[in-house]
Amino acid sequence: MRNHPAPTKYTKAGLSPLHARTMALFDSLKDDYHQVGMDNLYNSAAFCRAAYNHPRKVLCHGVARKAGRGIPKCVLQVEQQSTVDQRAVRGTVKAAELIGDPDCPNLVASSVYDSKPVHYLSMVSPSIKWIVKEKRMYTMWTLMK
Repeated sequence: MRNHPAPTKYTKAGLSPLHARTMALFDSLKDDYHQVGMDNLYNSAAFCRAAYNHPRKVLCHGVARKAGRGIPKCVLQVEQQSTVDQRAVRGTVKAAELIGDPDCPNLVASSVYDSKPVHYLSMVSPSIKWIVKEKRMYTMWTLMK
């Protein structure tokens, strides 16, 4: 597939050859609102918007690279260099619902710091809501019950 020219139908619309080929795969879908998981090579806010504006209204979600992929600055997390700083920020979550574009509703951007920041874009979430979850402590006694 990559040895064939990218579909001009999508490259003329401003998509990269990689995204144009992926959009051409969506042409074979028979139903609307399929949910497609993407890896960081493909996923971007612009691609999510283009997929939603495809005649089949494809909803994309998946990890995204931090630079040039439409991750808003309020969600970006700086990668810490020292182990002490990494431990201090581990588990930090930032999220934002990107609103104001009628051609791209329900786009949620988030990041979580694990061993490094992981950024995620999703169109499959109809809303975003904060829930505080407390860690439950287990003892040997509770595990044996």
